[in-house]
Amino acid sequence: MHKTILGVMLATGLAGAAHAADFVVVKSTDPSLKPGLELNSGQKVALAAGQSLTLMSASGSVSVLRGGPGGATTPRAGAADPERLAALKVLVDPPPAGRTFGARRSGVCPDPATLTTLDEILAVQSSGCSAQARAALDALVSKPD
Repeated sequence: MHKTILGVMLATGLAGAAHAADFVVVKSTDPSLKPGLELNSGQKVALAAGQSLTLMSASGSVSVLRGGPGGATTPRAGAADPERLAALKVLVDPPPAGRTFGARRSGVCPDPATLTTLDEILAVQSSGCSAQARAALDALVSKPD
């Protein structure tokens, strides 16, 4: 009996861990919902009236949620891409400053204004131009709809 209960608990835990998030918070006016937070499609978010939350999916689509009396609900997302979402999360919420692993050693970083898609931004980030990638991401999510 104990083995059965343990097996069910383990399977449930693994199933939950296997599901990747659908969105990363890239901007927030609510201090409790920080950039880098991962959210799932259809998830209810405690977002107060007057507050906003900007989300990005792995495909690069941007969604802005506005708070209300009942909070807000994240939209439906397309196919999840855990690797791209993880790279986006690192771009939005970088690791602590003492790490230099992966720093750019040579070459010139591109002008952030030339980076217009999430693919281009993530490629520049992976080549060591994190500051330019962050600036380009800020510009991308700030575009009017």
